Amino acid sequence: MTVLHVWYSIDKRDQGMLAGTEAIDAFLDRLAEGKRPVLAALFRAEDLDNFPPRIEMLVGLGGAPDVGIVHCDGVSSSGSPQDSGEEAVYYDFLDGRRDFPASAVIPLAQVRAAVHEFAATGERPKAVM
Repeated sequence: MTVLHVWYSIDKRDQGMLAGTEAIDAFLDRLAEGKRPVLAALFRAEDLDNFPPRIEMLVGLGGAPDVGIVHCDGVSSSGSPQDSGEEAVYYDFLDGRRDFPASAVIPLAQVRAAVHEFAATGERPKAVM
């Protein structure tokens, strides 16, 4: 079973582990339904055993319906072929704010697929290459 560690707030209660696809989906749904945009860092449990992990996945959801961002390993963000019309989008992360280009916004279904691919393979998902 795949286990992901998640960190998205300076508050310790907003950290935890997601064990399996149902827990991952429930977490993504909860963030997507939020009124404020939140960025979460995801790490595979086995990658944390050899800290620092090879790949850190950042997932931004909330604030806008059915869309989000995926950012991996300090490289280019997820991209959609059409700009959303906004200059930038932002997500709250730990105790600050992270900005991303509006063109990084992708549909929630692609965000979900990317997180599941990362959980299964430990590699940067094809959706964010």
